[in-house]
Amino acid sequence: MIVHLISLMWNLFDLVQSDRHDKEDEIWKYLSQRIAVSNAVNKLSSILPPTASSEAQQQDLDDFRMLEATMRRIHAALHLHDAGDIREEKSAKLRLEELKELAYDAEEVVEEYEYEVNRRKAVASAGGSSSSKRRRLEVNDEDCSKEAGIVSIPSELAVRTRKVTKRFSEIKGYSDSFTLSVNDGERRIIPDINSVRQTGSFVFAPIIIGREQDKENVIKKVLTGEGSHVSVLAIVGMGGLGKTALAQLVYNDPKVRQTFDLWGWVCVSEHFDVENITRKIISSLTKGNCDYIKSGDLQGKLENLIKEKRVFLVLDDVWNERTDYWESLCTPMLAATRCDIIVTTRSEAVARLVQTTPFYSPNCLNRDDSWSLFKQTAFVEQDNGSPENMVKIANLVDIGRRIAEKCKGLPLALRTLGSVLRFETDVVKWRDVLESELWYLKRSQKEVLAALELSYKYMPIYLKRCFVSLCLYPKDYALEEDDMIRLWQLLDLLHCDGIDDCHEIGSLYYTDLIQRSLLQMNINGFSGVVMHDLVHDLACLLAGREFFRLEGDKETKVPWGARYMSIVPNPSCKTGIQISNASQSLRAIITIRIAVDIKNPEALFSNSKKFRTIDITRHGLRKALFDSLGDMKLLRHLNISEQFNLTLSMEECKLHGIGRLFNLHTVPVIYLMNCGCPFDIRELRSMNEIRNLCMRGLRNVPRIGYANEASLESKKNLQILELDFNASISCDHCNGAYTNEDNINVSGGQLLESLRPHYQSLKVLRIHNLNNRNYPSWLSSSSFAKLTELLLDTCQSQHLPTLGELPSLKSLQISRMDYVKHIGREFCSHDPEVKGFQLLTSLTLEDMSRLSEWSEVLDGEFSSLETLRIFRAFELTTLPLVPFKCLRSVFLMNCTNLVAFPASATLQKLYMIKCNAIKELPFLPSLQSLELTSCPSLVSFGHFPSLTILSLREELKEETLHRLINSHLTLEDLDVSSDSLKSICLDPHSFPSLRKLSLRCPKLRYFDALGSIASLKILQVLTCHELHVPDSLRSHLEELHIS
Repeated sequence: MIVHLISLMWNLFDLVQSDRHDKEDEIWKYLSQRIAVSNAVNKLSSILPPTASSEAQQQDLDDFRMLEATMRRIHAALHLHDAGDIREEKSAKLRLEELKELAYDAEEVVEEYEYEVNRRKAVASAGGSSSSKRRRLEVNDEDCSKEAGIVSIPSELAVRTRKVTKRFSEIKGYSDSFTLSVNDGERRIIPDINSVRQTGSFVFAPIIIGREQDKENVIKKVLTGEGSHVSVLAIVGMGGLGKTALAQLVYNDPKVRQTFDLWGWVCVSEHFDVENITRKIISSLTKGNCDYIKSGDLQGKLENLIKEKRVFLVLDDVWNERTDYWESLCTPMLAATRCDIIVTTRSEAVARLVQTTPFYSPNCLNRDDSWSLFKQTAFVEQDNGSPENMVKIANLVDIGRRIAEKCKGLPLALRTLGSVLRFETDVVKWRDVLESELWYLKRSQKEVLAALELSYKYMPIYLKRCFVSLCLYPKDYALEEDDMIRLWQLLDLLHCDGIDDCHEIGSLYYTDLIQRSLLQMNINGFSGVVMHDLVHDLACLLAGREFFRLEGDKETKVPWGARYMSIVPNPSCKTGIQISNASQSLRAIITIRIAVDIKNPEALFSNSKKFRTIDITRHGLRKALFDSLGDMKLLRHLNISEQFNLTLSMEECKLHGIGRLFNLHTVPVIYLMNCGCPFDIRELRSMNEIRNLCMRGLRNVPRIGYANEASLESKKNLQILELDFNASISCDHCNGAYTNEDNINVSGGQLLESLRPHYQSLKVLRIHNLNNRNYPSWLSSSSFAKLTELLLDTCQSQHLPTLGELPSLKSLQISRMDYVKHIGREFCSHDPEVKGFQLLTSLTLEDMSRLSEWSEVLDGEFSSLETLRIFRAFELTTLPLVPFKCLRSVFLMNCTNLVAFPASATLQKLYMIKCNAIKELPFLPSLQSLELTSCPSLVSFGHFPSLTILSLREELKEETLHRLINSHLTLEDLDVSSDSLKSICLDPHSFPSLRKLSLRCPKLRYFDALGSIASLKILQVLTCHELHVPDSLRSHLEELHIS
């Protein structure tokens, strides 16, 4: 067997040598398969036993060993392809496409076998139980052998296993027959755009449009530099933006030429060879050949050449991110009296590495400049053509404007499409260009998308996969960071092992794509980022047929080979989407933007065996989904965004049996009812891959044993757990599994004790409506080393649990604990030697209606606390006097009996709303923002030397208000709202920095010295009907709002 395996591995290299030069833009299609195959091989190796215990098992084991060998060969073939050169070779592409399909088939065989292994374990576990009810929860299985060794393979899976290995042999066979010779391959190679791309300092001025202001901005930065020996300014932007053209304009500007003694231009490109670049710099500065200079003498030669001279260099198209290389290149520059360097790059990481002044990012061209550039390129015959030609050109102007808009301000695209149409006057062909996607146009493929593809080429593999998946979003879609990370999680694209913080890793990917200029900050007043249309086109091109975006409101065919599908309905669609067929290869369905209306949802799930991800946001899809749910053995993520009603309908009860989906990572909210429907908690028994679990209605669980059988402690990957003991959820439409003898009263505390989660990976825990006066023993355990967020809501205990010893806790929220009157020493620790809450940064106490005292906090506890929120603690009179050394923000609302506020040296923001009894505020040296609303008893306050923002609203004594306003010279933003205030007396010399003033005072008539505040730039006068704004003030305001 081993000899045979080694033989197969050697034969692999004969197969793949001719595939190494396939087209670079096809690489994406094989990356995910290579990684998936690698994971599947490791998985298969882990579940196969070393030996078989019977002859029948030996045959199964041989089949799977052969499959394992085949998968390793496929993985190696795809790996070699990743590093391939650009080649037009259809037979190689065909072989790789077949290998990719084979990789999918092999992966599915392994995953289905893993499912079968887990199913047998679950059945065996149920068979070992004495409970007949537990047995009834499982599917009947006549083949549940306890014999040691390999789990016998189902016959259908055995056939597919042999087909995979046979098909691989066939591919190898005809690949051997058609392998190309080395010379034949070299003749077919297309030059890499990187190898031929060279730029120079010469600028053809007539085609540089829309960069006049950018040019002046860059020149100003260059000429007014810091005066250091080496000053570096980076110009950063996406491919095709015109960075090189802008650098050319600056390089040839007379003001720049007059400032420097020597000028040089070097196109660096991706290979940052310090010796080669130094040689090019010398050649550019001397305008001569320096090949004769020995390698060891180059830096010395450059140093002598520029010594005591003013030097200006442009290093175009830099990709290097290594500090040592850059420092080595710049060492000779220190000999110059002044050396200014402009670097053009697509990477913000490169810019930050080289810059000595903040980098410059030009925008895409505006609409007018885009049209001017396109017109200049496309209508070359406009001024000297024949009368007939002039008429034709006039007919093309409207189409031309729309083509220009299609380019979204990218100069390279404008020039490329303009040159395609330069001598073309056929309206039909212009319309073809307008209506075609850019990747269908050969010239735009070679120039525009090839230029953009450079950014993609230098991504790590894991980031390439994440970038391409963004084609599932429509164009111009505002992408939020959390949404993108969630998409990558649903598609299993994040490079984490399930225990790592996937969200943190996704955030790094998100930042990396921005720094590579493939995502741009949204400038349309919305949050998030956007993809330029042409970058989106690139993602679609690379994705091929595997990613399919269903858009519009008409009948849609899901193409063969589509594996990941998003549904993006038209908001104006009234009739819904009709799906005429669905690919049998579909692995994921994700709805985007709004709830989608599918007329025939059964078409989506008719071939459901391969689904890994279902993320839908429409009630109407549920019935069709639940009808097919039992067939989805490989399902990992199931999310139904709409919340269930408290009374569930019949089809929503069909979650019963979901416990057989052992691979689930993400499940919808689980509702437990007194009838045992739609979900029995015991079905969690074998669902050990769950990452996020939310259960509501836990008070309806009839027996403690049921919670024990759920076995939360065995779920080592569980990161987020939410438990709600509310019993007010009911189901009126079905007969449940529980009998009357089951419906006994179970203590919430006992139940929670039995629901102890695994300590290894839990990060977030939320507990609601616990009807018990005691907490489980495990809640305070320091073994939960990764628990960072905890919520306790509506629990009936008279005290709080000891939470200060949780080693990683960062966020704690305690809400609606109506029986808690006192927070004492037990909250932090029972051990006086232990300092509690060392990492806690955020603490919220909310709706604590009987809480009157919080005390016994030792010095050094809450040492990391930054934000404290206390809402609706009506009886609370005091806060701990021990200072929280890192406290930055405090929010107090409806703390009507709080009489004093402790001093703090670090507090920066203080918001007090309806704190009726507070009489004084201490000296707060770091306070920057203060908001007081309805604090009528406040009469005394210390000095706040750092205060810049002050908001005073309602029920504040006039004397206190005036003293607060006039005693802080640092104020920049003042907001006063009062229904009773009639006058404000200001000392104009007290406001040297005030820039913004907002007034909401209906009875205000007098405002002394309002016209004398020279620094004021923004004034908002709202509902102050009797207040006059002096003309002297209006003249120097930047913004004035009066209503």
